Amino acid sequence: MAAKVRLGVVGLGRVSSSHLPAIQELRDKVTLKAIVSRNPDKAAQAVEGWEGARIYDSFEEALQDPEIDAFLLLLPHDLHAPYAIKAMEAGKHVLIEKPMAMNRVEGEQMVEAAKQNNVTLMVGQSRRFFGPVMKSIEKISNGEIGELFTIHAMLLAYIDKPAVDWWKDVKHIGGFIIPLWGSHILDYIVWAYGELPETVYAQGYSHNPNWEGEDEVAISLRFSRNRMANILMSFNAGRVPGDEEGLGGKRIWTTQDSVYVRYLTGTKGVLHLKDENELFDNGEKVEYPSKHASNFTWQLEEFIDSLLENRQPLAAGHEVLGVMHIMDACFESIATNRVVRLDEVGSVRESELRTYN
Repeated sequence: MAAKVRLGVVGLGRVSSSHLPAIQELRDKVTLKAIVSRNPDKAAQAVEGWEGARIYDSFEEALQDPEIDAFLLLLPHDLHAPYAIKAMEAGKHVLIEKPMAMNRVEGEQMVEAAKQNNVTLMVGQSRRFFGPVMKSIEKISNGEIGELFTIHAMLLAYIDKPAVDWWKDVKHIGGFIIPLWGSHILDYIVWAYGELPETVYAQGYSHNPNWEGEDEVAISLRFSRNRMANILMSFNAGRVPGDEEGLGGKRIWTTQDSVYVRYLTGTKGVLHLKDENELFDNGEKVEYPSKHASNFTWQLEEFIDSLLENRQPLAAGHEVLGVMHIMDACFESIATNRVVRLDEVGSVRESELRTYN
């Protein structure tokens, strides 16, 4: 591969405002070669300052561009698998926004496409890429709190309207709070334990008519050796004072004016993550700066470095496949109101789950 990775970006929706600055920050390692968008004005603005960058309104045409090494796919959830598979079959590496896909079967198809075409597939589990989060996993892996046996995670937030129209429809989003935020929390829990749970029990309901999917969720996961994790998530937890019209799907995504905490209990102590910005070890704050000001920059750098160094990235597709497996189990449990064994909804190779090193 050339000294720089030549990147194509597909989609200029709301999340692109986080990804495009990351590309700019990493100009020494990556060059923007193409934008694929049906919005010519936004595409023209995105390629400003990038010599030779092309604008495509057809993804199929962009796939034929020999100067594109990899694609950053920023698309509705139901398009993740088909677009990623097409890109990988064309020999392109892929960084796909989370959640990986709509379900485990699609995720497995993506992993198989990466393997068959000898390309890299990374999932944008962007909330891994904060210093305090990385440090918490390092402490767990080093045994600093003994054996981890309980994780409690809670997100209490308020969102009145979906940020984009396709969030309203479960056929495009695959649910609501579980794919939007639960995918982050489940990814962290699997990363911390280094294995998948044995059973899943979930309850989920929708209380807001502005979307179809669940906005109140409780999830209980049982792991081997009597270990567990419990998750509570709400998008109905009050309005922000002075914001009488509601958040409209904007400020919540920074978890401002919300409660987002995780407590990890081990045989020798407790870790407390407050959002992704603060880590406490048995009550004492741990100072551990992030590598970049933006977690999206750190995430993209991990993807780019993995290509330049010919190695697997953190949050590779085969690793994050376990999250899709659990999400499937959550929705099955909600639908049937019963505890679901993970081996009843398929399997992944747990040897492929990766821990921090």
